[in-house]
Amino acid sequence: MSNEDKMLQLVLSDDKLSSFYEYNAEEYQSVSDALQSDNTVVVAVAKIIHGIAENSDKSIQKSVYQEVFNYLNQNLL
Repeated sequence: MSNEDKMLQLVLSDDKLSSFYEYNAEEYQSVSDALQSDNTVVVAVAKIIHGIAENSDKSIQKSVYQEVFNYLNQNLL
Protein backbone atom coordinates (compact mmCIF):
# COMPACT_ATOMS: atom_id res chain seq x y z
CA MET A 1 0.00 0.00 0.00
CA SER A 2 1.45 3.35 -1.04
CA ASN A 3 1.56 6.48 1.11
CA GLU A 4 -1.17 7.98 -1.08
CA ASP A 5 -3.40 4.96 -0.41
CA LYS A 6 -2.73 5.21 3.32
CA MET A 7 -3.63 8.91 3.30
CA LEU A 8 -6.81 8.14 1.36
CA GLN A 9 -7.81 5.53 3.93
CA LEU A 10 -7.11 7.95 6.76
CA VAL A 11 -9.28 10.70 5.27
CA LEU A 12 -12.11 8.46 4.08
CA SER A 13 -12.30 6.64 7.42
CA ASP A 14 -13.60 9.77 9.11
CA ASP A 15 -17.03 8.81 10.51
CA LYS A 16 -18.66 12.20 10.02
CA LEU A 17 -17.43 12.53 6.46
CA SER A 18 -18.52 9.03 5.48
CA SER A 19 -21.96 9.34 7.06
CA PHE A 20 -22.63 12.78 5.58
CA TYR A 21 -21.53 11.83 2.05
CA GLU A 22 -22.79 8.24 2.30
CA TYR A 23 -19.86 6.10 1.27
CA ASN A 24 -18.11 3.05 2.69
CA ALA A 25 -14.38 3.73 3.08
CA GLU A 26 -13.63 0.01 2.85
CA GLU A 27 -14.70 0.06 -0.82
CA TYR A 28 -11.73 2.27 -1.70
CA GLN A 29 -8.44 0.54 -1.03
CA SER A 30 -6.41 2.70 -3.40
CA VAL A 31 -6.41 6.15 -4.93
CA SER A 32 -7.07 4.47 -8.28
CA ASP A 33 -10.24 2.86 -6.87
CA ALA A 34 -11.40 6.17 -5.43
CA LEU A 35 -10.80 8.06 -8.68
CA GLN A 36 -13.28 5.69 -10.38
CA SER A 37 -16.00 6.17 -7.74
CA ASP A 38 -19.51 7.42 -8.42
CA ASN A 39 -19.28 9.42 -5.18
CA THR A 40 -18.17 12.96 -6.00
CA VAL A 41 -16.56 13.61 -2.62
CA VAL A 42 -14.54 10.40 -2.74
CA VAL A 43 -13.22 11.36 -6.17
CA ALA A 44 -12.40 14.89 -4.98
CA VAL A 45 -10.44 13.56 -1.99
CA ALA A 46 -8.54 11.17 -4.26
CA LYS A 47 -7.75 13.97 -6.72
CA ILE A 48 -6.35 16.13 -3.93
CA ILE A 49 -4.23 13.35 -2.50
CA HIS A 50 -2.98 12.19 -5.88
CA GLY A 51 -2.33 15.73 -7.09
CA ILE A 52 -0.29 17.01 -4.17
CA ALA A 53 1.30 13.85 -2.82
CA GLU A 54 4.81 14.75 -1.76
CA ASN A 55 4.85 17.83 -3.99
CA SER A 56 5.30 21.28 -2.48
CA ASP A 57 5.40 23.14 -5.82
CA LYS A 58 2.88 25.98 -5.49
CA SER A 59 1.98 25.93 -9.19
CA ILE A 60 1.07 22.24 -8.98
CA GLN A 61 -0.97 22.84 -5.83
CA LYS A 62 -2.82 25.67 -7.57
CA SER A 63 -3.48 23.43 -10.57
CA VAL A 64 -4.86 20.70 -8.30
CA TYR A 65 -7.06 23.24 -6.51
CA GLN A 66 -8.49 24.44 -9.84
CA GLU A 67 -9.11 20.89 -11.03
CA VAL A 68 -10.92 19.88 -7.83
CA PHE A 69 -12.86 23.16 -7.68
CA ASN A 70 -14.07 22.72 -11.25
CA TYR A 71 -14.86 19.04 -10.67
CA LEU A 72 -16.97 19.82 -7.60
CA ASN A 73 -18.78 22.65 -9.38
CA GLN A 74 -19.66 20.39 -12.28
CA ASN A 75 -20.77 17.46 -10.14
CA LEU A 76 -22.32 18.94 -7.02
CA LEU A 77 -24.07 22.09 -8.23
